[in-house]
Amino acid sequence: MDDSDDLKPAEAARDRRRDRDASARSRSGMNTGLAKQFKQVLDAQLRRAEEAERHLEEEREAREERRARDRGKGRAGGG
Repeated sequence: MDDSDDLKPAEAARDRRRDRDASARSRSGMNTGLAKQFKQVLDAQLRRAEEAERHLEEEREAREERRARDRGKGRAGGG
């Protein structure tokens, strides 16, 4: 006969919580690994975003230089 059949609902719930708490330590390592993996993903996304931002800034600067050059050529050729 199973002992859990004789337990009152409150005692059965207490036993389930105890078992869950006891197994929490073995699950905690998995949580740490997932947190590390999540941080690696976030770091990679941040690096890509920073690289894209630098690239856009370089393109903007190059565009401004071309415009300045074009404006200079227009004045020199027209004068």
